Amino acid sequence: MKLKTLLLGSAAALMAVTGAQAADAVVAEPEPVEYVRVCDMYGNGFFYIPGTETCLAFSGYVRSDYSFNDSDDDEDSDQWDIRARFNIDARNETDYGTLRSQIRLQSDFGVTQNDDNERTGDDGFSQDLSDGAVGIDRALISLATGSGTLRLGYSDSWQTTFHGYGLPIEKNDGFYGFEQAIFFDYTYSSNGFEVGAGLQARDDADGGPDTIDFDYYGGAKYSGSWGNIAASYIYEGSEDESAWKVSGTLSLIDNLTVRAFYVGDSDGTTDTVQGAGEYAWGVGARYQIVDTFSVSAVYSEVEEADASTGGVEDFFAIGAQWDPVPGLSIRPEARFNDTDDNQYTVRVYRTF
Repeated sequence: MKLKTLLLGSAAALMAVTGAQAADAVVAEPEPVEYVRVCDMYGNGFFYIPGTETCLAFSGYVRSDYSFNDSDDDEDSDQWDIRARFNIDARNETDYGTLRSQIRLQSDFGVTQNDDNERTGDDGFSQDLSDGAVGIDRALISLATGSGTLRLGYSDSWQTTFHGYGLPIEKNDGFYGFEQAIFFDYTYSSNGFEVGAGLQARDDADGGPDTIDFDYYGGAKYSGSWGNIAASYIYEGSEDESAWKVSGTLSLIDNLTVRAFYVGDSDGTTDTVQGAGEYAWGVGARYQIVDTFSVSAVYSEVEEADASTGGVEDFFAIGAQWDPVPGLSIRPEARFNDTDDNQYTVRVYRTF
């Protein structure tokens, strides 16, 4: 009995000591985890940068297209063009409105090959199959107040974007004209009405990359459920001349959108008219057959700067857009003109 009592007492004492030691042990607390929060203030894809009230979104696409150039002079060629684009969009609310910054990284490269399997140059693209260079295609700051938007930076020019770009076909969108610039502008908006003005610096198309143009521009637009109509004016400092652009988009019939534009200047010296002629115009239509498939047709004409070449250049194009699954778009096109220099293209997008 004494031995049993001694053993039981020893076990109880040991358990008491072990329990006391366990109670005194320091247990390390896990570090707090800050989860990424969804920001639904500006649409899908935005999230809060941890520790801030700034919302960030990433987007972009990879685009690949193949074109067969059917030339009237028997110099047919195959053309492959590749583009990669990555967008960074940051926004937050301030006492003055929504502060936004945009960065767009882009790389273009490709090759054109004639019937003799010889590579030929293609403006804006490398002539070999090496890696394409990546550049800053947009660096833009904007502040959107309750009544308008102030912008400063580098991007597609105001003349390009204010009218909603060109006609409703992906590649052959008409002689609409496209340029990028460093600019500062303000656009006032109220009840569907917009009016804006600003100044820009850009490369002079005639003077080469070392010659800079300083331009002043302004315009007005009205938008409604039926579409929109816009008009703008630009004074090109290097040419001491001005040009104007008008455009309209109509959606009066379900699933059908019609768009037209006209660009002109006084003597054909400005860079606003593509090809430095006195005018350019175009009209096009898109019909949405189902949610994932649409067809389009456009016609566009531009006066050539050198009248001895025939005075005008024009083309007619047809195209389609098929979006079989979200994030994938297949867009075939065919372009025809009166010189029989036709082009057939298949362009594929993978967007995210």
